[in-house]
Amino acid sequence: MKTKKFLKRLFLTVIAIIVAIIIVALGFRLIDGRSPQAYIVSHMFSKTTMEAYYQVKNDTTDKSTVEIPREVKFPREVTQYRTGNMQVFEVAAEDDSKPVVLYIHGGAYLNNFSSRHWMAMAEWAETIGCGIVTPNYPLLYRYTVKDAFPLMLQLYRQLLERFPAKRIIIMGDSAGGGFTLALTQEIVKLDSIDVPNRLVLISPWVDVVGGDDALQQYDTFLNLEVLRHIGADWAGEMDVHDPMVSPLYGDMQGLPPTDLFAGTWETFYTDIVKTYDKMKAAGVNTHIHVKEKMGHVYPLWPCPEGKEARKTIAEIINNYRNNGS
Repeated sequence: MKTKKFLKRLFLTVIAIIVAIIIVALGFRLIDGRSPQAYIVSHMFSKTTMEAYYQVKNDTTDKSTVEIPREVKFPREVTQYRTGNMQVFEVAAEDDSKPVVLYIHGGAYLNNFSSRHWMAMAEWAETIGCGIVTPNYPLLYRYTVKDAFPLMLQLYRQLLERFPAKRIIIMGDSAGGGFTLALTQEIVKLDSIDVPNRLVLISPWVDVVGGDDALQQYDTFLNLEVLRHIGADWAGEMDVHDPMVSPLYGDMQGLPPTDLFAGTWETFYTDIVKTYDKMKAAGVNTHIHVKEKMGHVYPLWPCPEGKEARKTIAEIINNYRNNGS
């Protein structure tokens, strides 16, 4: 009898705790407009300072080889190879009916993959069976865009030797999103190779010396002063407004269908909207997915808003046959 009373009391206590958590979460959303998890994640970031920038600027560590974190498990074998001196990871698609995603990671052209990159790619490879190809492209401060761009173009050409363009989707976040757009603009100009099926740009860095200073107070992650210096470093001897560096200034004509994801509290938001407007004006089949009060690359965040965005991206990838490319 005592055991039954104890179990009943324990059950009611657990129910009460769950109800309390739900009420708090709903209340938080009503007050802040975001999930508690999103609020916590947004405040886990710290902005890079100019002092830290000057220290990093002198770092010429070799970043040409990385490993996938042990805690990240892909559903199929991951193979590695080199395109030139560039390390490339690949997970085969489940079968020939599935698309292949060329994923270009972000990190301000300075940092290698984060664990969130690997987790997102593994999630998409698992849930929809797509193939994943992701390069560890040359980074600052050993290299600049002039070193990385030809290798990325070479990798894309190699993929076309194995897969029809209609199966290839190029996706990138932040710096990788800008790189994705710049690379595709160059592909469009080359009559000798086919354009990919679709682009997915997650908070793309489309103007390396741009950004909206008015949004800096809301952005808990990006420091525009630092990023503008890094962007100029990435450009090297090139003009910072060259489309290869800042694709916002490139020609949008002929681009494949494109999806852009942005949060209204990231300093890149205004430039992303400008990119969307230029694409629409150029006749590109483009969609912008905006999330209020969310920050930079929120689709990769471990929160309900991020999970929802990753699900949307999975649907975009999975519907590649209907992309009209």
